[in-house]
Amino acid sequence: MPAERRLLWAISFHHLCNDGTLMALVALIPVLKDQMNISYYDVGLLGLGLLVTVVVQYAVGSYADKHFSRYLLEVGAALMAVSFALLLLVNDFTGIFTVVIVMRVGAAFYHPVGISWITRAFGGTTLDTALGIQSGVGNLGVIVALASSGFLGETFTWKVPCVLWAVLNMAAVIGGLIAIRETGLRPPDSSKREAISPLATFRKIGLLAVPIVCGGALYQVSSYFGPLSLTGRGGWTPGSADLVFAIWIGIGTITSYSYGRISARIDRGTILKQAYLVSLVSVILLGLVSAWYLVTPVLVLFGAFLYLTYPALFAIVTAATEEDERGTAFGILFGFQLGGGAATVYVCGIVSKLLGDPAYSFDVVAVLTAVSVASFIIWDRNKKGVAARAGDSV
Repeated sequence: MPAERRLLWAISFHHLCNDGTLMALVALIPVLKDQMNISYYDVGLLGLGLLVTVVVQYAVGSYADKHFSRYLLEVGAALMAVSFALLLLVNDFTGIFTVVIVMRVGAAFYHPVGISWITRAFGGTTLDTALGIQSGVGNLGVIVALASSGFLGETFTWKVPCVLWAVLNMAAVIGGLIAIRETGLRPPDSSKREAISPLATFRKIGLLAVPIVCGGALYQVSSYFGPLSLTGRGGWTPGSADLVFAIWIGIGTITSYSYGRISARIDRGTILKQAYLVSLVSVILLGLVSAWYLVTPVLVLFGAFLYLTYPALFAIVTAATEEDERGTAFGILFGFQLGGGAATVYVCGIVSKLLGDPAYSFDVVAVLTAVSVASFIIWDRNKKGVAARAGDSV
């Protein structure tokens, strides 16, 4: 296998394990909720644990720009493995919350390191394809977690998925060390170059803050409260609710893999606007329906469009930044994405508890999505206006 391809698949497997482990815990929440007397407010607090990742990943991204090391990916995967091993020992919400903190620290390593590494190793027409592949492989991990965790938890015990994902993360550590070592590829050494201030980096991507927050909120709220809404209001079992949301991500995985070909025909801005509009309609409908024959087509449409927004945003940020600031840029980007998602999940936990129905979470995220669509349209028009004025002045 060519060195570049081996590098891409090794990094992508880290993405699979990272996102799969996080989703496995979310998929187990309906089971743990009954066994450990967890409230909707507690679920919101678990989602707020994302703020730990926000802080740590910014530090990791800044460090990676100055002292890039391939071992950073292995550190993150090892912490994820340890967190799920610790989960086997807990029996109450306090214990789960402590494990989530460790897990969120481990989760802070992949995105600023793995994605920035891909943007350094690939360029031109292959970049969108590489970004789509790593995004799709990460989604595959989420599919496996959603499709198996609730089912294994119901059939055997909730501890079985914990063992599974702990083992997979250790496999990522071992496999990553071997595969990436043999590629002979290293990101350029930026430690000797002039440092770019984080504020300067933020100015380049700050206008995308609302769409970035919205992307995180759509994913996190749907993951945390979607299955709970179906089990609480629609009478679904945890396993079947997790499975139908696995279909949502499955469709998203297919479109992620196809992102390179799609972006060759449709510009990234148009992809984002259309995807957010379809997501807005989808979350409104998900707050209203619970029958499988209505939920399933909505989730198919939702997944087909939402998961295109992630590689599109990565590509836009890549085009707007220099190579030596990518770790910082992606640390900021995912800070907004995860921080916004965490805050929205927390608000949704409060709203769900007050109103006694997690389906209201979709109303909260629908409002945010509407604001996101409007803000991105304004940003896109301003960008085109600046470009037109620059052309007139030539």
